[in-house]
Amino acid sequence: MKRVLIITLFLILSFYVVFPQSVTLKVREKTILRGERYVTVKFSVEGGKENFTDVDVAKGGYYYFVCLPEGNWKIDEEFAQEFTSKVLIRQDGNVYYPEVYDLLKIGENVGLIVGFEKKFKIEKPFEIVYPISEKVVESAEVKVPENLWAGYSKAFKTYQDGIKLYNDGNYQNSADVLFELVANEEAKKFSFYKDAREKCIKSLDNILVALVDKFNSVVASAMEPEDKLVKYDSLKVQFQNYVNSVLTPKLNVLSDTLVFAMLSRANGYFEKLENEVQAEKYRLDIKSISWLNTESGLNFKYRLIIDALAYAFTSESFWDNPDTTKFEFVLPDTVLANLRIFGVEKDYNIFQRVCISNLKNRGTLFEEKFLVNLLNNSSLLPQPYYEIFLAVDNYLKRNYLESRNYIARALVKLTDDELIRRLGVLHGMIFVKQQNLSSEAVELYREGLRKLTSGDKVGGLDAVRRAVLVEPRFPLANYVLGNEYFKDGDFYPAIVYLSKAISLDSNFVPAYVRLFDIYKAQGNWSEAKTVLESALSKRNDFWIIRILLGQVYNELKLYDNAVESFLKAINYNPLNYEQYIYLGVVYSNMKKFADAEAILKKAAEINPDRKEAYEELKKVENLKKQK
Repeated sequence: MKRVLIITLFLILSFYVVFPQSVTLKVREKTILRGERYVTVKFSVEGGKENFTDVDVAKGGYYYFVCLPEGNWKIDEEFAQEFTSKVLIRQDGNVYYPEVYDLLKIGENVGLIVGFEKKFKIEKPFEIVYPISEKVVESAEVKVPENLWAGYSKAFKTYQDGIKLYNDGNYQNSADVLFELVANEEAKKFSFYKDAREKCIKSLDNILVALVDKFNSVVASAMEPEDKLVKYDSLKVQFQNYVNSVLTPKLNVLSDTLVFAMLSRANGYFEKLENEVQAEKYRLDIKSISWLNTESGLNFKYRLIIDALAYAFTSESFWDNPDTTKFEFVLPDTVLANLRIFGVEKDYNIFQRVCISNLKNRGTLFEEKFLVNLLNNSSLLPQPYYEIFLAVDNYLKRNYLESRNYIARALVKLTDDELIRRLGVLHGMIFVKQQNLSSEAVELYREGLRKLTSGDKVGGLDAVRRAVLVEPRFPLANYVLGNEYFKDGDFYPAIVYLSKAISLDSNFVPAYVRLFDIYKAQGNWSEAKTVLESALSKRNDFWIIRILLGQVYNELKLYDNAVESFLKAINYNPLNYEQYIYLGVVYSNMKKFADAEAILKKAAEINPDRKEAYEELKKVENLKKQK
């Protein structure tokens, strides 16, 4: 090929035409001696072949144009040289000259093929300019059809594949295939790019619509909770995959408000799905423990769970926990061990979980059916669980007066030392609320408890002492100090603090119990009698006070008073084992051996596995022989 001169370049845009455009240029003016001449200029490829594609155009370093004469004249070397020395391409203010040319046979004609270096953009219109003379310049606009632009064949094949998948309803694959095209910057020049982008977005939307339809179908179904949870687990994976693997990687490329709206919708439905999962788990939990709404109090496993729940919900770390997102339940080791041994720990945990869900969503711990059944079982249960649960529930509802009344009703029958202490502490915190005691003092008290629990006795006592200094009217803080002194065997300051607690709140039962323990350790039964009789006079006629007072009367040989006190306790709660032992000892001391034997046998009936009743019966038998 011959070579000619070249200049410079610029850049892009596109129009969709199916076949290469031909333009006609006048290359000679009409004169007296000769007529006009025209050439047809057509975009082509090296060799001037007729049927070619974008792949052929992309080969080599030149864009080619075939020039054929119109009319009865022929192109020769002379014309070729003249033509290539004048013709140029103009685009965006830049001018480009041909660099190579050649003559070739095309059909019956001799044609001229001219090559321009690939410095202009065939994706944009350009002008072919031919100056006939200084005054006459011929020009024509050329628009190379997009099917000849670089990358067209591959892009269009991808587009066709994606559209077929879309039309077949295979939106997952159509989204991926069309996105491959949409993500290609070079594909933006093609006319089908816009449709590919729209169909890609629509595919993504249709995927979401299908997921939402599945979700709504499961929600509306009458499936059992466990079956729904299986469906929801599958949907969670699908929604998560849609957001993370399908939608999110395409966000930046598509950068469309519709796509961002899809992401928002998908996340919204993911949240709805999570809510439905929690609702179904709640339904499943309710179903799993529904037996507790109908079971008899004679069922040992029922009693185990109820007892464990009483410890759980009376835990100070539960009802006095400012962080309601995390609760801590404190159960005695023996209670927790029994739950595991008898295979009901799972039901206990489920019930506990249901109660927490109720508290968060409905503001109350317990289902009505459960409470009704619990109340009906009260006479069969060893502790007043119904009253205990309602005391805690009303405290959490901030019905402090109701809570205090249920504590008092529970204490009438309550025989468990730890539960008595816990309800006493709850009573003490109600006193704080009702008397509007210093919040700073309460925080110091809580800090002291945390430190004492963690083993920092010095720091704990210091914090509680500061609580008392800040708020002298704080019975609970005084009780904690007195109790710590008691555990150290330092009885005198213990008596001072415990007495102060009672003087501030005459219904603070744990303080009376602890003072009894001190006076018992000292053998000071007279003081113990004074304290406990004072408790009775201040409307603390509870099982624990009667039991302790009966022991005091027995030690003081006030046997009639002791019998009366123990009989009162038995009347309050006939299911306690120890009270029969105490009363049997009193009858024995009174030489009422028949009464002693009868009451000790009653103890043995309540718990045949314990030895105390049998041991006392032997003592009675020996005393009878000594008469």
